[in-house]
Amino acid sequence: MRGRKYGRVLAAVLACLMAFGVCETAWAKDVAITSVGIRVGLTIDPGDTLPEYIDCIVGSTEAQPDKKAYAATNSTKYEVRSAEWVTSEDRYIAVGELPKMRVYLEPESGYAFRGSYGSGSITVKGGTFVSARREADGMLAVVVSVPVKGAYAAPSDAQWRSNGLGRAEWNTEMSRYDDYYAATTSGYYDVYLYRGSTLVYKLEDYYGTSCNFYPYMTKKGSYFFRVRTVPHTTQQKQYGTKSEWTESDDFYIDEDHVSDGSGQVAMDGIAASTTQVGWVSSGSDWYFRYPTGQYQTNGWLQLNGIWYLFDGNGRMLTGWQQWKGGWYYMQPNGTMLTGWILAGNKWYYLNTVADGVEGMMRTGWLTKNGKTYFLNSNGEMAEGWTAIGNKYYYFYPGYGYMATNTTVDTYFRVGADGAWIQ
Repeated sequence: MRGRKYGRVLAAVLACLMAFGVCETAWAKDVAITSVGIRVGLTIDPGDTLPEYIDCIVGSTEAQPDKKAYAATNSTKYEVRSAEWVTSEDRYIAVGELPKMRVYLEPESGYAFRGSYGSGSITVKGGTFVSARREADGMLAVVVSVPVKGAYAAPSDAQWRSNGLGRAEWNTEMSRYDDYYAATTSGYYDVYLYRGSTLVYKLEDYYGTSCNFYPYMTKKGSYFFRVRTVPHTTQQKQYGTKSEWTESDDFYIDEDHVSDGSGQVAMDGIAASTTQVGWVSSGSDWYFRYPTGQYQTNGWLQLNGIWYLFDGNGRMLTGWQQWKGGWYYMQPNGTMLTGWILAGNKWYYLNTVADGVEGMMRTGWLTKNGKTYFLNSNGEMAEGWTAIGNKYYYFYPGYGYMATNTTVDTYFRVGADGAWIQ
């Protein structure tokens, strides 16, 4: 009896040890991936839309200049399963933009994505880390921004106006409010005037598509001008390069029609006569002048459906601006934005016409396309766990919409209203 009893105990101990060994072996095969490295790339021309297909490359993180768009890994622990654009594929993309790509990484057998991942654990070559989250199927979805690099498109239609001596213009068939035009040019140009082979006058980093060169045509001869597109903002200068030159035809000035030099300004200034109307520049500032000689001041101006804001001195405003209790965002060219914008690595929502006061920064709850978002008192889109009132809600990082009727972070259930069920 005693021998059989000890035999049963020994068998039980052996069974437990074997079970523990099996569990230990299974656990050992499921090793946590603590760091991730990927390479991304995008090669498009100004005015292109984003490529429909993103190549997924495994086993190499070398640059792929022959690929329009790609995401690559070189790891024995995970690989790129698929990739998609977060940024809309329907709009034209400009040099210096940072479209967002979502890359899905799948763990290899014996490995798993565990815990949270951020800029300290994810290295991105060819782009910038934005956010990451673990998917229900075990994959890791990494959102990165990919810069659009390259040269700007050369201006078109460099020509002399037929209704005025020395009046140069370019890009005459393109509207400054057209989406394609906005994507193919920075809106700033270098413009050089020549008489024969002699440089007479130059404008650099000039905003506009026409100028008056007549004050500098003080000698008879054949004149022509060259114009090229140049990067203007810090981001444009980081990723964009100057375009090729576009050259005009010759314009001959005879002895009877040379200029007396009236209206000349210093070489680094911008020619403007006292009768100039419309957009007028002074240094780096822009103003809008009416035929009456008055300037738009202290308020809004709508031109071709685009809104601009001016201060009390008539200066066109850019960046974040507060107006009558609301905040608005004006692009470097002065145009007011609406909808979702990314500013300072934070997402904001600016009202469209359908939302209320057009362009005003939104705060509080927002429902768009069937998804619910929350924007705090500073207008920043909520991400992750957020306390609102006396309840907690979860907003998917990188996306911003609220989780409902699901379990978050393994243990925390949220209901149909998005609130954590405690």
